[in-house]
Amino acid sequence: MKKYRFFYHYNKIHKKISVHYRDKCYLTDNIKVSVETESHWNKQQPRLVIRGFSSNVSIEENSITIQ
Repeated sequence: MKKYRFFYHYNKIHKKISVHYRDKCYLTDNIKVSVETESHWNKQQPRLVIRGFSSNVSIEENSITIQ
Protein backbone atom coordinates (compact mmCIF):
# COMPACT_ATOMS: atom_id res chain seq x y z
CA MET A 1 0.00 0.00 0.00
CA LYS A 2 1.15 3.52 -0.73
CA LYS A 3 2.05 5.65 2.28
CA TYR A 4 0.98 9.28 2.59
CA ARG A 5 2.31 12.07 4.80
CA PHE A 6 0.20 12.97 7.83
CA PHE A 7 0.70 15.48 10.60
CA TYR A 8 -1.17 16.55 13.69
CA HIS A 9 -1.12 19.44 16.12
CA TYR A 10 -3.23 20.98 18.86
CA ASN A 11 -5.97 23.28 17.60
CA LYS A 12 -6.33 25.92 20.30
CA ILE A 13 -9.52 27.47 18.89
CA HIS A 14 -11.49 24.19 18.96
CA LYS A 15 -9.56 22.69 21.92
CA LYS A 16 -9.00 19.49 19.94
CA ILE A 17 -6.25 17.73 18.01
CA SER A 18 -6.21 18.48 14.32
CA VAL A 19 -5.09 15.57 12.09
CA HIS A 20 -4.17 16.34 8.47
CA TYR A 21 -4.14 13.40 6.03
CA ARG A 22 -4.51 13.39 2.24
CA ASP A 23 -5.51 17.09 2.02
CA LYS A 24 -8.25 16.80 4.66
CA CYS A 25 -8.39 18.03 8.24
CA TYR A 26 -10.03 15.97 10.99
CA LEU A 27 -10.72 17.29 14.51
CA THR A 28 -10.62 14.75 17.31
CA ASP A 29 -10.25 14.37 21.07
CA ASN A 30 -8.21 11.13 20.98
CA ILE A 31 -5.45 9.88 18.70
CA LYS A 32 -3.61 6.57 18.58
CA VAL A 33 -0.47 6.40 16.44
CA SER A 34 1.10 3.05 15.50
CA VAL A 35 3.81 4.36 13.15
CA GLU A 36 7.07 6.25 13.63
CA THR A 37 6.74 10.02 13.95
CA GLU A 38 9.01 13.03 14.19
CA SER A 39 8.54 16.55 15.51
CA HIS A 40 8.85 19.50 13.15
CA TRP A 41 9.12 23.21 14.03
CA ASN A 42 7.49 25.70 11.66
CA LYS A 43 8.30 29.40 11.40
CA GLN A 44 4.56 30.20 11.32
CA GLN A 45 1.61 28.72 13.19
CA PRO A 46 1.20 25.91 14.06
CA ARG A 47 4.72 26.12 15.49
CA LEU A 48 5.15 22.46 16.39
CA VAL A 49 3.65 19.56 14.44
CA ILE A 50 4.15 15.83 14.74
CA ARG A 51 4.45 14.17 11.35
CA GLY A 52 5.04 10.82 9.73
CA PHE A 53 3.95 8.49 6.93
CA SER A 54 0.87 6.29 7.09
CA SER A 55 -0.98 3.92 4.78
CA ASN A 56 -4.26 4.02 6.70
CA VAL A 57 -6.18 6.38 8.98
CA SER A 58 -9.27 5.01 10.73
CA ILE A 59 -11.86 7.51 11.89
CA GLU A 60 -14.28 6.61 14.64
CA GLU A 61 -16.47 8.78 16.84
CA ASN A 62 -14.09 11.23 18.60
CA SER A 63 -11.06 8.98 17.96
CA ILE A 64 -8.55 8.53 15.13
CA THR A 65 -6.16 5.60 14.69
CA ILE A 66 -3.13 6.06 12.43
CA GLN A 67 -1.52 2.87 11.10
